[in-house]
Amino acid sequence: MTGTECHYFVCDVGNREEVYQQAKVLREKVGDVTILVNNAAVVHGKTLMDSDDDALLKTQHINTLGQFWTTKAFLPRMLELCNGHVVCINSILSLSSIPGAIDYCTSKASSYAFMESLTLGLLDCPGVGCSTVLPFHTDTEMFQGMRVRFPKLFPPLNPEMVAERTVEAVRTNTAFVVLPWTMHFLVILKSLLPQAALEEIHKFSGSYTCMNTFKGRT
Repeated sequence: MTGTECHYFVCDVGNREEVYQQAKVLREKVGDVTILVNNAAVVHGKTLMDSDDDALLKTQHINTLGQFWTTKAFLPRMLELCNGHVVCINSILSLSSIPGAIDYCTSKASSYAFMESLTLGLLDCPGVGCSTVLPFHTDTEMFQGMRVRFPKLFPPLNPEMVAERTVEAVRTNTAFVVLPWTMHFLVILKSLLPQAALEEIHKFSGSYTCMNTFKGRT
């Protein structure tokens, strides 16, 4: 909104003590936080055997554990106020993994489980809700170079659209949002088809090799 005052604080969300310290500073300088958006993430785009151990740990610390620390830092005050919302920008890869991004897929699956458990745990907490957004490949530098076989059928999502649907999810207190809606079919197929059939779908769609040309930002 034009004319709104903004503040920013630099913080490594994978560092627990830094998160807690910055949360304290933020509350002192700005006030209570009632909407927390966990969006920080990294991807290294490599297979397990090609991945550096420190890089694997970095992904888990930022993509997964970072949500534990930020949520623990801000959720207690939301519960006291009976007013708040925890948002997670996740990925459809949390429900359907691909080769070449084992660190990212693992972290997003863990993140999804975290939000699913948190959402259920807050059912009896009036005024406090959760929203998890699971987009397909979004058109940002993060997954630059990733190629699917049918880009016109599965085009990358517009970041502004993802942001708008996220705001809508918060306003309507929608727990889980899959983008685009056609990705629901992927989730259904995974629960119905045998593994051999799913492997053929991966190969045909190009998701089996889509990370071979990855040049994204880590």
